[in-house]
Formats: sequence, C-alpha cells, structure tokens
Amino acid sequence: MKLLSLLIRLFYGCWLLGVLGCSQGETVLSVTLNTRNPDTVYVGTTGGGFYKSTNAGVTFQKMTNGLTSYNITSIAVNPSLSTIIYAGSFGDSVYRSIDSGQSWIIINTGLDDNVGTQAVNAVVSNPFISDILYVGTNHGVYKSLDGGGEWKSANMGVANRFVITLAMDPRNHSVLLAGSNEGIFKTEDAAKTWRLVHPETKTWAVNAIVFDRSDTNIVYAGTNRGIFKSTDQGNTWQPQSKGLATQFIGTIVIHPEKPQILYAGNNDGIYKTVNGAASWELVAGAPRSATSMAIHPHSPQILFAGTTHGFYRSADEGGHWDRMKLR
Repeated sequence: MKLLSLLIRLFYGCWLLGVLGCSQGETVLSVTLNTRNPDTVYVGTTGGGFYKSTNAGVTFQKMTNGLTSYNITSIAVNPSLSTIIYAGSFGDSVYRSIDSGQSWIIINTGLDDNVGTQAVNAVVSNPFISDILYVGTNHGVYKSLDGGGEWKSANMGVANRFVITLAMDPRNHSVLLAGSNEGIFKTEDAAKTWRLVHPETKTWAVNAIVFDRSDTNIVYAGTNRGIFKSTDQGNTWQPQSKGLATQFIGTIVIHPEKPQILYAGNNDGIYKTVNGAASWELVAGAPRSATSMAIHPHSPQILFAGTTHGFYRSADEGGHWDRMKLR
C-alpha cells in the first residue's frame, strides 16, 4: 500500500532511485512562486532537495541546510511574510525556513508517527491568517494554528486516506477541497469536518485541484480518469477530457489573466485549452511526464514545468521549452 501511494504521488515518478531508472535530483515534484516576488521560484525534487531561483527560473541555487530528507514533495510560502517557507517531504514530514530557504528546521509536533516515515504530499497556507496551515499526508489531513509549531489531526470525514492534494478557496478560507486516492472531499468549516462530494469521485485518484480565482465556483481536478470541472465550488463534476490521449493527469494550472486558458500535464506531455477545458490540444515540443507547473503572474508568457526528468521553462507560452539546470 505504501509503495502504491508513493507511485500515485510521483506520477509514474522515481522516488525509488535506480529502481525506476531515474537519477538523483531529476524528478521535480513541486514548483512554487514567491507570493510577493514571483521572479523567485522554489523547486522541490526527489534526491536533490530544495532549489531557489531569483531570476524567474533561469539559474538556481541548492539550499539544503537543515534538511535531513532531500525528497521535497510540496512547498508553500507564507502569504504575509514571504521569507517564511514550508516544505513537505518523504521521510521527515514538514520543514520550515524563516530565511527564504537558507536554513530549515523540522516542525513535526503532533503529527502521527507514521507520517514522518512516509509522506507529506501537500502544504497549504491560509492567505487570510498566515499562521494557519494544512498538510495532506498519507494519513489524512493535519492542521496547525501557529505556523507549524503544533499539528492536530483534522480528519473527521476523511479518515486515514492518502491525501494527494489540497486546495483552498481563494475567497473563503473555510472552504477546502482534498484530493485523495479515493475521491474528492470538501470542508466548509476549516477542516473541522469533511464529506465526500459525490460517490462517483470515490473511484478517482485525484492528483491536482485548482480554483479559478476569477470565479471560485469554478474548480478543475486532474485525476487518473481525466480532467473534471465543477461550476458549484466542487460539489458536482463534469468530465472535460476531449483531446486527451492519456487520462492520467498530474498537474493543472490556470492562466492568471485569461481563465479560459489552462495547461495540464501528464505522461504524454503538456496539454492546453483556450475554452475553459471544453477541449484540449497537446503542446508540440513540451516536456513529458509533468508533475507540477506554475505560471508567472506578472509575465504569464513564462511557464514552468517540473517533470520526472528535470525542470523546464518556456518564455513564449509553451512554444519552446528549455531544460534548466538545477545546481
């Protein structure tokens, strides 16, 4: 079960280095931009740890001081003080940096013992009250009210499911959606209680959930059965996979200025829609096996993609891609 969960999270990835034929540091699981200065890009990898760029992903510096796990699965930036960064990992759970990644400490108090030996797959920081954090683990959801100083289980309704991704409604911090290996769960009371949004989703492994910031009733989900769209804040879902050759979707991002434009990554490469997911087309020349993506909010022609074989950057809306070296 542990192996199956890790394989789901890695999107055909290579945490078991060598066994699946990948070299250390090549698989990028998380790409996150600094909320105050999006030219600062943070990248989490398997085997290589945490990397930082201050020039929009052109060059990187490796920052692992204090990390005892170099398998970084997820990254979140404190919305009020962007020098504070949180990172989830395989092996040692959650880390915090207060100096923009220069050094790290483990913040595990209250987490289930099993979490620290397995995986933290998603980290979410509340944009309204920055000390409130959520993590999705392979033992459900945990919540902190003090910036990670102490964690408490927030699993009522989710139980011990493997939570792969978490997404918070940008306009209502009490509403979150959790994507798991057994469907989509929703809370409307800041994780006091959760419910499965629809029995149909119980058969989905949900790898990505993203809210449309221009209309947060609209939500997209990337699953092992394709892409789904909700127009009622995640309560009901409709399939939106026309044009996809492969149904397993690892990541989805929305254009910051034109919400009808989205990108989705899977083992084929990167797909693009210009009509709100009604149809998709494969982006020619894009990297394959994308696990995570980001779009520069001030210069949306710049795209970033983390894959099972490295970090890629496009400066022309996906027309051309360059593999960028992580140092």
